[in-house]
Amino acid sequence: MPGSSRPLRPTAALLAGCALLAGCGGPVEVPAPAGVPAPAAAPATPPAATLINCGVNVPLTPPTKIFAAFQNGIEAVYALGAGDRVVGAAYLDNVPIPEVTAQFRPQEQRPVYFPDEYPSREEVLRLEPDLVVSGFTGAFTREGLGSRAELAGAGTGSFLFRQYCPSADGAGQASLAVNDVSFDGVYADLTDLGRLLGAPDRAQALVERMRATVDGTRARLDGVTTRPRVAMVNRPGGAGELRVFGTGDMATTLIEAAGGVQAFPELDGRQRRISLEGLISARPDVIVVPACCGADIGPEGARELIDELRTDPALAQVPAVRDGRVYPSTFAEVTPGVRNADALATLARHLHPERF
Repeated sequence: MPGSSRPLRPTAALLAGCALLAGCGGPVEVPAPAGVPAPAAAPATPPAATLINCGVNVPLTPPTKIFAAFQNGIEAVYALGAGDRVVGAAYLDNVPIPEVTAQFRPQEQRPVYFPDEYPSREEVLRLEPDLVVSGFTGAFTREGLGSRAELAGAGTGSFLFRQYCPSADGAGQASLAVNDVSFDGVYADLTDLGRLLGAPDRAQALVERMRATVDGTRARLDGVTTRPRVAMVNRPGGAGELRVFGTGDMATTLIEAAGGVQAFPELDGRQRRISLEGLISARPDVIVVPACCGADIGPEGARELIDELRTDPALAQVPAVRDGRVYPSTFAEVTPGVRNADALATLARHLHPERF
């Protein structure tokens, strides 16, 4: 394997040959003579502890070199205190959280950062990671780094956020399984990743802080009866068609927990194309625009699209535009990960300011 210093493992055929040839230099097992009891077998080595992640058994061996892909994967690794083990990363959608910026130096290639395109499998394996953490299943496809089984064959473990478990190893975003899109699912991912990184206490503390924010927000919304219709839309790249964040996604989990209802319940998944006419027909009471994509883009990156929506005469009678309830956000906030609790609190304030 180019760039890899891992020793090759002998094949089963070679091992079998060594058992027959004294020239292989290893001990040869000779059957005991008749009437002489065979020596007791050595106790079996207990299997290494593992966790099951999207149906894949991942050994619980703390990694020494980590490749992190996508905003939520990168931020989770750093938030759990393993940033000093990151040798490579790809795809920040927004300005990262402080835990990342304190150590992340893309301009100095510390770690090696791939901002624009999928790094090739060879480029990543050249960094010799023993773990790849990804926020989306696209990393583990033929177009990405290869399947998780293929990475394991190269000596590299993997971890994937459960909201994006594919229906089969190696499948992409169009073939997701029936996945957990709840806050409990996010907590479980962070807990599992903490165990995998050797930082269970840090993971527990992070999850407890998130739970406190989520529970406190829900308490403030107790008894809410009027639930505004919410559309989360953006336009990747700043041009082309509008996209909506639909059901079966963290965006809808946030909307519902914040005391709203999904304005596009008929659309499943994120980044589904919609027309301007479709947005008008949905008549959302609130529009949220998650800004994307780049390591220097914050909520202000949504401003251009927000200004277009507010000034388009065709949208003048859409309740969200008419009432001035169009708000910026970031792609990172509506992606499962460490930001979700704070994102919920912010959205709840937009939907029900009277409760805050």
